[in-house]
Amino acid sequence: MESNEELVNRNRLIAGAAILTALVVLVIFGLIRSKSRQPQANQRSPVSQLAYCSSNAVRPCIVSFSLDSDGNMLVNILTPGASFPDFYLKITRIESSDESIYECQKVKGFSTSVYCIGEKMSIGEDLQFMIISRKDDSLLAEGRFAIIGLALPTPEFAISTSGTEPGASPTQGIFPVTPTPVQATPSPSYPNPGYPNPSYPKPSYP
Repeated sequence: MESNEELVNRNRLIAGAAILTALVVLVIFGLIRSKSRQPQANQRSPVSQLAYCSSNAVRPCIVSFSLDSDGNMLVNILTPGASFPDFYLKITRIESSDESIYECQKVKGFSTSVYCIGEKMSIGEDLQFMIISRKDDSLLAEGRFAIIGLALPTPEFAISTSGTEPGASPTQGIFPVTPTPVQATPSPSYPNPGYPNPSYPKPSYP
């Protein structure tokens, strides 16, 4: 038979092993929980709110809307930086659910400035805007608002985006355009392609 001392020692060993096992389980559980909270490499980033550019420095944002000489609508967008993913723009008409895709390109010499070209939309119409990554079709930014004005190409800057002039940019002479704050009825003088905007540098196109 085991002595009382041996019995006590064995009970102590059993109790110690049980405590050690419990601690190991708690540590493993804590590591798993901590890892699950960390953002994964392929995890989608939060979607940014898309709106007109303003003094709050939120990017990406829409600088202006304008038309080229062929009647295409140009959406001028300012991005956070040169590393912002390549993207395309999708605009959905809220009432009809019709969708239009706009191809987007960086403005030469201004890596944070992007123009997107596509179908003309009506001023004042309720629209849903979505900036979508070309790489994986993930949603980068979205917003719902109406177009408050369209800048028209002036005769001296009227160009065609059909490719007849390879060195020309579709935004030549009209980008950037300063939008007024969002309002139900745009000012009669908005938008004015020649209106100066000290907040955004004016690109020099070839």
